[in-house]
Amino acid sequence: MKKVAIIIPVYNEADNIPQLIDNLKNIEREEFYFIFINDGSQDNSLNLLQKINLKSEIVIHKKNLGLANAVKSGLRKAIEIGADYVVKVDADLQHDLNEIDSLLIELNEDIDFVYGDRFNGNLNYKMELIRKFGNKFFSYLTKKLTGYKITDSQPGFIAMKIELARKLKLLGNYNYTQQVLIEASLMGFRFKQVPITFNKRIHGKSFVSLKYPFKVFWQIFIIYSSLKPLSTFGKIGSLLIISSIIISSFQIYQYSIGLSEKLIQNDDLVSLLFLFGIQTVFVGIIGNLVNNYSDKG
Repeated sequence: MKKVAIIIPVYNEADNIPQLIDNLKNIEREEFYFIFINDGSQDNSLNLLQKINLKSEIVIHKKNLGLANAVKSGLRKAIEIGADYVVKVDADLQHDLNEIDSLLIELNEDIDFVYGDRFNGNLNYKMELIRKFGNKFFSYLTKKLTGYKITDSQPGFIAMKIELARKLKLLGNYNYTQQVLIEASLMGFRFKQVPITFNKRIHGKSFVSLKYPFKVFWQIFIIYSSLKPLSTFGKIGSLLIISSIIISSFQIYQYSIGLSEKLIQNDDLVSLLFLFGIQTVFVGIIGNLVNNYSDKG
């Protein structure tokens, strides 16, 4: 029998936990092991979790470390208990736990991890236009970076084989869904999306704010550049070097036909672009060497 670790990050979800526990009891099976991560909740969440009568364990963060770190703690615990598969769901009742099997059944010889897809499933409320646009944008961006066929990059409802969980680094502390996709694609893991049901949050408040898109965008850049430093910084550095050559060439041409009295008018800018470009390329090379050394270690 394959053991399934179901990880559930919790942050100030006291109003949702009683119904969450009822829902978990309805799907309880011998192979399921529930891992709750109390991520520094300031309400009564921890006390409620400690009263749960399920085959489960609570990982406690004394302060709020962010969703990605909560998921990382859950993955570590799943590996520790010897799970074969990991499922991650939210504690806010927006995911239909009866659909866990819909994700698990897709994990086979050809598929290593599965994401839910809200937009081709049952989205049971009208999502705000700005959030829908943001998700579409980041799904498109992640699709370009990974090559995966992605329609919903932030469902929060995912399943994976333990082999992937062992290799994930999850470098950031905020968003994790794009991190999993980017890391998995670079390691050659195979991906699929399946339609899911997504309900409107009844209690509590979403952590998503107006700063969220900017944080996600910056984190995607940090993650991708740390995993592919030569590709990222090599391209940026090359662009800077090419820019300096174009500017200097144009100004030399102006000087040659008498339109300028100075060979290169903006020599400080040209020098700065060129030198910074060289340095950026070297950052990529050094980062690539460090990554290769770490992989061998």
